Amino acid sequence: MSQSRPYRQAIDKLRAAGLRPTRQRLALSTLLFDGPDRHVTAEALHDEARTAGFDLSLATVYNTLHQ
Repeated sequence: MSQSRPYRQAIDKLRAAGLRPTRQRLALSTLLFDGPDRHVTAEALHDEARTAGFDLSLATVYNTLHQ
């Protein structure tokens, strides 16, 4: 099964930044980059991730945004 191009681009960008493309990072990148441009807070992104069915902690969201 091949990966969709945007998903592949997220993996490539994470690796280029020296980061592993973890499930959590890919989930957050999907939420951040697959929609319209907007300002988000870590708390709002965490809520959006939970609503979308992604299981990650608020600390993970903060750490991912900081990286």
